[in-house]
Amino acid sequence: MKKWGIIIVAIIIIIIAICIGISMFNMNNKPKNQVNTTNTTNEIISNQVNYSVKNDITINTSTNEEKISPNATLILKRKYKECGHIIKEYKKITDELVNLTEKELLEKNEDWEIEKFSNMEVILIKDAEGVCDEHYVLRENNGIIAVYKIGKENEETLEELTGISTEYLTENDKMEIEQGITVYGREELNSILENYE
Repeated sequence: MKKWGIIIVAIIIIIIAICIGISMFNMNNKPKNQVNTTNTTNEIISNQVNYSVKNDITINTSTNEEKISPNATLILKRKYKECGHIIKEYKKITDELVNLTEKELLEKNEDWEIEKFSNMEVILIKDAEGVCDEHYVLRENNGIIAVYKIGKENEETLEELTGISTEYLTENDKMEIEQGITVYGREELNSILENYE
């Protein structure tokens, strides 16, 4: 009987040892498999989220075209064929242009080209015939420097008498004024007049 008791206890110990060995083996292998499974699952979920975000962005971009803001600046540029100068005119956006897309703006202004289009700034440009109205010539008029505006047909129209006497100018400056000093733009005109004062 004692023999049988020892054999039963030995079998039970062996079975317990085998069970412990199997469970330890499974524990070492399970976390690795579970981590990989979890990582794979996370990657799949992450890829699905990225895919849906990319799709949302694409959809939003295609449906939300940029439109003109009521606070935008409109710049009209005219490039004159004869003199080659570009005259800029700054304007506020009118109510009829607010919320227009680039395509809608082109439809309303067929004779203009769009140089820049954003919600805060729109630049339109077109070619214009003749010369711009920013051409001047300085001449002597009764001993005073006078400003004449040059018209489209090269005619000179008195714009202003400056009050600057030619009496105190150098001989070289007097000769230039007698021949006429051609000036482009109000800024350059003011700069030259300041030099004679």
